[in-house]
Amino acid sequence: MNPFTALENFLERPEMLAEEPRPAGLGRTGLLGYFAGTLGLFAALRMFSAVPPGIMSFAVVLLFVLALNYFLASSIHLFMDFTGARGGAGALFLAFGYTDYFLALLVPLTFFAKLEVLNGFLWFCLCFLLVVYARVRLIRGLYPVSANKALLSLCLPYAALGAVGFMAFVYSIAWLVWLVV
Repeated sequence: MNPFTALENFLERPEMLAEEPRPAGLGRTGLLGYFAGTLGLFAALRMFSAVPPGIMSFAVVLLFVLALNYFLASSIHLFMDFTGARGGAGALFLAFGYTDYFLALLVPLTFFAKLEVLNGFLWFCLCFLLVVYARVRLIRGLYPVSANKALLSLCLPYAALGAVGFMAFVYSIAWLVWLVV
């Protein structure tokens, strides 16, 4: 099954990702979504010279995106399992790959932002809100939960990472003050 047919079938019936013998091609299409979304994100960041050029730099960004989404999918699945909702972490990881196709929209939006036709930050945020909206819809499709619980489950891993980062920052500042004094 080619990726476009798999994507069309998935958009018509998102619950087919949770079926036990997963239809052929859905896994490849999800991973291709990660690749296409990361390529769009990398190209947008490259247009603003935010990342260094080259294949190795793209590979690092791709691995970071895959690792982050793997962590998010496992954290969300763990939260859903604790609250009694049943679903699959692998299906959720692949579904996140389908939402990353929207990140390919960053390439034309960034091009127009560089021409100063559009406000780059506004369209960047709107593109990521589109991805968040699609992920909430997919979480609701894979787990029988409300929209609020799906949004909460999507925001909790980010909040945890933010809290750990803030604690590390405060500890490093305290350690730096201790070294100086």
